[in-house]
Amino acid sequence: MANAVELATGFFESIDGGFAALEAARGPWRPDSIGGQALTALAARELEQHCPIESTGCRLTLDFIRPTTFDAIQTRTELIRSSTRLALLHLDLVQSDHVVVRASALFVRPLKADQADGNAWTPAPDFSRPGIVADPATPTTSASMISSAGYPDDWSADFADHRNNARKRMWTTTMIPAIAGEEATPFTRVATLAEATSLVTNWSEDGVPFINADVTVNLCRMPESEGVGLESNGQHAAAGVAVGSATLYDEFGVLGVSSVTAVANTHRQVRF
Repeated sequence: MANAVELATGFFESIDGGFAALEAARGPWRPDSIGGQALTALAARELEQHCPIESTGCRLTLDFIRPTTFDAIQTRTELIRSSTRLALLHLDLVQSDHVVVRASALFVRPLKADQADGNAWTPAPDFSRPGIVADPATPTTSASMISSAGYPDDWSADFADHRNNARKRMWTTTMIPAIAGEEATPFTRVATLAEATSLVTNWSEDGVPFINADVTVNLCRMPESEGVGLESNGQHAAAGVAVGSATLYDEFGVLGVSSVTAVANTHRQVRF
């Protein structure tokens, strides 16, 4: 259940013919731009609302193809194919007659008649959300929390505590909805968090010198808890191009994986 602060904020508000960005949508790279999480939240909301099937799994990909301003955004959604198992949709986010984000989502309907879980090799999950290992009696905070070099005992809401190049993890029970006054669905919550894959994979002791040009999310199931988490699987970089991936969690275990492609942006890198 979203709290009053979440619902009152929102990344956008609905206007005639589109959406107007609110202050929460302002990006970290330029003061006159819309941030990637806001764009991801809006794209996920629009794609989910146009999906004709009940889904449990999904592949969502966003390409950030043009810089944004704070002008209004319009959306164009197309259902490419729908069947008993799958629904494929494409989406454009349009600003000033230019496509700024192009997205696609492949939604997968659960198949109750075939419950094969598979027994292929997989890494053992090792993710402890705030308040579980350090102090089980302490409720999980509602702020976005980061952990790094002192994991799992160094969870904090102060990003400056994690100025190092150790593995980064994020956990949150608060998620700004795409539209003010709406409650973010489980799908939009995890999609919005997944855009932070670039943050947790490209974060070093000097800040974040890469800006992601895309994000892809592969979910085997939707979140079943309010809290959702993200854990870096690592970064690889060469000649100003970085790729990174992360594992997504809720309170009951792994949800799926996310990945990003990022380009060097050292003259505007984000510092904490």
